[in-house]
Amino acid sequence: MSFSGRLASWPAAGVLLALAYVAGLNAVAFAPQADSVAAWWPAAGLSVGLLVVQPRTRWPVLAVAIVVVTGLASITAGRDVGVTALFSVGNAAEALVAASILRRGSDRAPVLDSSDVLVRLLIAAVLGGAAVTVVGVLTVALTGTAGPVSTAWTFFTSHTAATLIIVPALISPPLRHRLLVRPTELALQAATLIALTLVVFSPNQDLSASFIPLPVLVWAALRIDLRALTWELVAFSVVVTLLSANGFGPFGFDYERGAISASTLGTLVQGYLLCAMLLTVPLAVAVHQRRRLIRELARSEKLTNATLHTIPTMILVTDLYGEVVRINGGTTAVTGYVESDLVGRPIWEMPFAPPGSTGYPAGLPDEPDGHVSRETDVITNLGRRRRVLWNAGYVRDERDRPTHVVISGTDLTRERRTAGFNRHIFEAAITTALIGIDTDGRITVFNSGAANLLGHDAQDMVGTPFTDLLDPDQLAERTRTGPGEPAFAHLVAGAETSGTATPRDWIWVDADGRHHTVSMSLSAVTDSITAHYGFLCVGRDVTEARASQEMLIAALEKERLAVQRMRDLDAAKNDFVSTVSHELRTPVTSIVGYTEMLEDGSLVEPAPAQVPLLESIARNGQRLILLCDDLLTLSGLDSGVTSWERNALDLASVSTGAEDALRAQLVGRDLELVIAASARPVPVLGDHGQLERVLTNLLSNAIKFTDDGGRIEVTIDAHDGEARLAVADTGVGIPAAEQSGMFERFFRSTTAQERAIPGTGLGLSIVAAIVAAHGGRIDVRSAHLEGTTITVRLPLAARPTS
Repeated sequence: MSFSGRLASWPAAGVLLALAYVAGLNAVAFAPQADSVAAWWPAAGLSVGLLVVQPRTRWPVLAVAIVVVTGLASITAGRDVGVTALFSVGNAAEALVAASILRRGSDRAPVLDSSDVLVRLLIAAVLGGAAVTVVGVLTVALTGTAGPVSTAWTFFTSHTAATLIIVPALISPPLRHRLLVRPTELALQAATLIALTLVVFSPNQDLSASFIPLPVLVWAALRIDLRALTWELVAFSVVVTLLSANGFGPFGFDYERGAISASTLGTLVQGYLLCAMLLTVPLAVAVHQRRRLIRELARSEKLTNATLHTIPTMILVTDLYGEVVRINGGTTAVTGYVESDLVGRPIWEMPFAPPGSTGYPAGLPDEPDGHVSRETDVITNLGRRRRVLWNAGYVRDERDRPTHVVISGTDLTRERRTAGFNRHIFEAAITTALIGIDTDGRITVFNSGAANLLGHDAQDMVGTPFTDLLDPDQLAERTRTGPGEPAFAHLVAGAETSGTATPRDWIWVDADGRHHTVSMSLSAVTDSITAHYGFLCVGRDVTEARASQEMLIAALEKERLAVQRMRDLDAAKNDFVSTVSHELRTPVTSIVGYTEMLEDGSLVEPAPAQVPLLESIARNGQRLILLCDDLLTLSGLDSGVTSWERNALDLASVSTGAEDALRAQLVGRDLELVIAASARPVPVLGDHGQLERVLTNLLSNAIKFTDDGGRIEVTIDAHDGEARLAVADTGVGIPAAEQSGMFERFFRSTTAQERAIPGTGLGLSIVAAIVAAHGGRIDVRSAHLEGTTITVRLPLAARPTS
């Protein structure tokens, strides 16, 4: 039973209501005495989660319980009874709205294991928060206990953040029996998060370092289970809220010295926690979906391989160009050739094909859903000749377009080696049905193979119509005859004209009424002077072969669908990251812009005590903007929507913009920066802005990872027919064992982690993508504590001739 399933009981409901009471009591206790609105309200998330995991039939009772519990918490903490009653009704309304959206008519609690549930959670949190905000604003407007604008912000941020942080912990998928990472990594991640949180939110901490714990939560989203991340996020939110309310950390420090109000403190903290959730939970859901699809694909591939290798029939799969892409163990058993001898070669160049053969062994079906059969010889790797009955059919996609050809072959060598075409074959043929038919369509000979196949006595069948053996519906459909019409004449028309009708699969009905798929061929029998006196029917039961072929086709189809789902998920993940990054960047840009206006006194001259606060907001806002820009850049590169300019430019020209962009980063640092550009132009074709970003990212890394007193040198020149841009520093370097992964996303060297050097690990991956798009390459020369030299080499553009 899942975790949310265990919560769907009355005792669990009582526990959640008790937690809501304790949370509400503490939230009111931390609220300012002059304000009737609590700046944080975890009881909202617990109330929504309570209704989400409980059956719908209990919602009316539980909604009343929410009103009572939240109201009792506020009254116990000394709040006004009238205001408390209205607020409590708003809490219940919020829980009902959010739970209804999350459940969406379902009788079971949702599980946060897909992007659809995540989007519903976001919508539910926003609409639930809006519902309680409306009730709260109307309440304070009637009572005059607080301002409507501040009330709206406080209500919306605190309730939305509580829902988005607490509800995922209640509906996330259960932990797997075996962790995806080692316990040591989980312990290290948790210890790192605890340590960084306590350092960033320690007493008298006025540094703008609130972003530092976020990469550790991203670590959990990428590497550890989704359930573990959601509970870490809940614990992180409780600790950050409590420490900030007590005056600790960058938010609490400003509140403690009176720079911001208690309601502003609550709004900032809840907004910060909301950003942490939006940064990590969607990523964790996408990673969870990807892992699940990989497991399904592995199971599907295992089933396909097992199906292929347990069938004794020869199976070869080719693409539409005739290249063999897979064989089974039966093929090796019959021919002696292993997979490496056959896969990757055209079907008409198979080493087992007899001399002079061309094309597919059985040909290709004329009808989309048809099958074709043909017997040919096969030459084994030891030079022995074997007789094989080939069948071929198409594998089709969801649009009914052919994607592959499946060829199955049945070894008939033993049957063909029996001597004597007449009496001996008729008596010894156990698996092949041989039936003689006169010109009127009646059976004259019924061998033991036919008797074993159909369960009829041979003597009883002589004189009966041959068409009685065939499925009547299929016979009528293929011969286009109605009841009572002579279907046999249509059946043997091809044999009378050419002597042998094309082999075709037919459904035969045995004595017990069971259906068998039989590969049947009809041949005209003539005497020495070509007098036509009957027909010979040769039939072989291919029911199992056709079933095996259908199993293979189904397995291949399932595998294709799993691959397509993975591609769709990857595209959805890229779209979601791009959307979230874009939506975060817009408000952050506005915050930074207004902050700069306050700093330079465009609106009003700031007080001296406010200047550090404004600078702190601007710095953190710029960090968030850079993070959003990196995510948007990577998303654009993944989806292929990034447009590139292709202009002729001097590579040395990118140094000016990069130097200007990093001038602020050099303030207060004792570093020697030398830019040595060639006196002659270094012409390249490319996007000036993107190439400038390459140098900016490389220089930014060099500045961050070089201690004061160090030297950074940029060299731009043409060398060995290539444009060369090299950034060398005397910094901490990169261990040789870690250099292979330094251009992957979120790469952080152990040296950077030990020294707690900030960064997201996205800069070098962006550099690699831009350089690759320009047809260039990157060389790295580095060692631990011995500095780093990164050299970008680009194709030189032809200089214009005079």
